[in-house]
Amino acid sequence: MNEGERLRELLDGSMDPSELESYNEYYRLAERIYGREALDEMGISTPEEIEEEVTQNGNSEFTHDVILPSPKNDSNVEETINLDNRPKRRLFLTLIGIIGLLLVSSNVLVGVDAIIPDSVIILCEDLEQPGEIEFKNFEQVNGSTLTIFWTVKNVTIGESYTIVWDISQNGSQELVDSGNVSWQANGNTFTHLRSVNVETEPYAWASWLYDANMTIISTTVGDYSSSEISTMSTIESDKKCEDNPKLKLDEIMNYQDLESWTQAGEGDMLDGMLIMTFSFISLFGMRKKKN
Repeated sequence: MNEGERLRELLDGSMDPSELESYNEYYRLAERIYGREALDEMGISTPEEIEEEVTQNGNSEFTHDVILPSPKNDSNVEETINLDNRPKRRLFLTLIGIIGLLLVSSNVLVGVDAIIPDSVIILCEDLEQPGEIEFKNFEQVNGSTLTIFWTVKNVTIGESYTIVWDISQNGSQELVDSGNVSWQANGNTFTHLRSVNVETEPYAWASWLYDANMTIISTTVGDYSSSEISTMSTIESDKKCEDNPKLKLDEIMNYQDLESWTQAGEGDMLDGMLIMTFSFISLFGMRKKKN
C-alpha cells in the first residue's frame, strides 16, 4: 500500500489501528486530527519505540511536509459558543411569543385601549371632545306661516360653519324652501330662523350642520301636523373610543384615528394568524433540545 492510500484511509477513519501503532508519523498525524483522547478510547496505543527522524538519508516512510489545522480545538470552541447562546436565544423567543400572544389576545377580548391608561399614553382620540357641538331646532306655526328656529352651541370661536335646510309640505311631497347660512363663530352660540308660507299638512324639514371643510357635523329632522308634532336631532359623530377599545391591527399605523378602532370581543383573520404565530414561537422557544 502506498502512502497516498494510507493517508486517504487515515483521513476517512478506515485505517487499521495496527497501522497507526506501527508508524509514528501516522500516529502523530492522527493525534492532531482526532485528538489523543479519541485515540485512547479506540484502544490505540502509543508506539513503544519512536523511530528517530532520518530525513537526511530519505529513509522515513512519510516524508511529505503536511501541515494540517487542528479541527478538534476549533470545533470545541465553536460548539461551546453555540451551547452558550442557545439558552439565551430560546429564552428570547419564549418572551417574544408570550408577550405577543398576550397583547393580541387582550386586544381581541377587552381591547388594548381599555387596558392601557390614558395617563400612560393616549391611543384612541374621540372625534368630538367633551363639550361637543349641539345642533337643535324647534318650529312655530302661525296660520299659514311655518318658522324654524336653529340653535348651535359649543362651536369653536374663529371657525366657519354652515347650516343647510330643506322645508316641505304634504309630508315630503312638495318642496317649499331650501337654503343655507354660513358664519364665522365669534361666540360659542349661534341662532338662526327661517319663515315660509305653507298650506298642506304635515310640514317636514331636514337640516345639516357643516364645518369649514364641508363635513357634516350634525343633522336635525322634524315634521309638524295639527294633531302631532315630531322633531329629532342626531349627532353624526357619536362614535366614541370607550365603546370601541379594540385596535384594528391592519390600521395600527393610524391608531389615533377613531376609524382604526372597533368593538372588542371578536377577532378577524389577522388576529387569528398572529395568535397562531406567537403560539408557535412560544412553543419553539420552550422546547428542550434533544441530546
